[in-house]
Amino acid sequence: MKKYLFFLISNFLLFFIFPIIRLLSKKFYEKRILPHLINMTCSSKPIQIQKKKIIPNAYGKVLEIGFGSGVNLKLYNGENVEKIYGIDPSQELHVLAYENAKSVDISIDLQIGSAEELPFEDNSFDTVVSTYSLCSIPNPEIALNEISRVLKSSGKFYFAEHGLSSDTRVAKFQNFIEFFYPKISGGCHVNRDILKLINNSELELKVSQSMYLPGTQKFLGFNSWGTAG
Repeated sequence: MKKYLFFLISNFLLFFIFPIIRLLSKKFYEKRILPHLINMTCSSKPIQIQKKKIIPNAYGKVLEIGFGSGVNLKLYNGENVEKIYGIDPSQELHVLAYENAKSVDISIDLQIGSAEELPFEDNSFDTVVSTYSLCSIPNPEIALNEISRVLKSSGKFYFAEHGLSSDTRVAKFQNFIEFFYPKISGGCHVNRDILKLINNSELELKVSQSMYLPGTQKFLGFNSWGTAG
């Protein structure tokens, strides 16, 4: 009962309240509501469980794209990480990231920028991490090739993302809401085929798994995670 009540309230907010607020004041919504909504979502228990499957594996010089508010910092193994470079286009999330950075004993370099044009030299990183970021990057194909460029030949790209469902009915709904959902979710596209994007990039997919994330709605919860290089 609690699960269905939660979904009912979530859908009411997603498909009614948030669109109205954004329609009334786009600036207020994107500056005052959206950053905290993203931070709350990325800190949720189901998402954190997924992140724990990949982030502790990061080592050496690390780049995290879509660094956001820095909620992933506590999941890194400080003994294996030399330094973390975080890049994100949101000034509002960077403010939150600086606060979260104070809570960990790891060298961190935060930059405002785009994953489509990474300000780093070729073969710079041992590890690149992306968690729930490929859905909102305007041109994920370019971003993945940029990741391949800055990643060392022996390096690893760890990812945990949500995207296009393997269930035809769910996928149809994801495609249906595409015309408005990105506008209320910070550019999140729920109908991107994550594994296909990686396979079509200059990266080589090594290991991957997919499933519906427990406790989430199917149109948002089809997750893929793994390693490429």
